[in-house]
Amino acid sequence: MLIFSEIYSQETLAKDPKATEILDKVSKKTKSFETIRIKFSYTLENTKANAKETYTGYAFLKGNKYKLILAGTDIFTDGKNLYSYLKDAQEMTITLPKEDDDNIFNPAKLFTVYEKGFKYQYLGEETENSKKFEIIDLFPEQVKKKNYSRIRLKIDAKELIISSIKSFGKDGNHYTIDVTEFKTNLKMPENLFEYDSAKYPGEVIDLRNE
Repeated sequence: MLIFSEIYSQETLAKDPKATEILDKVSKKTKSFETIRIKFSYTLENTKANAKETYTGYAFLKGNKYKLILAGTDIFTDGKNLYSYLKDAQEMTITLPKEDDDNIFNPAKLFTVYEKGFKYQYLGEETENSKKFEIIDLFPEQVKKKNYSRIRLKIDAKELIISSIKSFGKDGNHYTIDVTEFKTNLKMPENLFEYDSAKYPGEVIDLRNE
């Protein structure tokens, strides 16, 4: 059952105190972990074509380093460079990480994306299989510059962990990440986040100077 207090407008929306309190607790807890490993399902929903596709992925986080494995693509950063490898094409693209990247596929920002550039609204509480979740919508302050209108967070009320995150695209494409496994403080070797040409054969496209 979902209890929403969701009558709002972009003009009057601010940083809801209730939402702020919850998000700060989530951020504080998440930052207390040395490492995080997440197993998740990723769903792309095209509302115009009435189509939906779901994939399974993994994310590894350690400080400002992360690795994302999803649908034949490895995306990872050593904290200095960002690498994206398409396995089928055997193509590696190297770029520089962007500080303002609020893409939901950036695991490093998954739990702290709200801290800059967003207004947010606490919608209410949802109960699912006897478990309670807090629902919060994030609205970009510079909405015209974004390809989405809002991001919805579903937070485990007891564990203070994000259970799912959904991006509502302006083009009708909605992206949802549902966390199915959340493990913390596992040992992760540094080379997990480093580029090794032997592990990633093929063409290299270096865009760091562009």
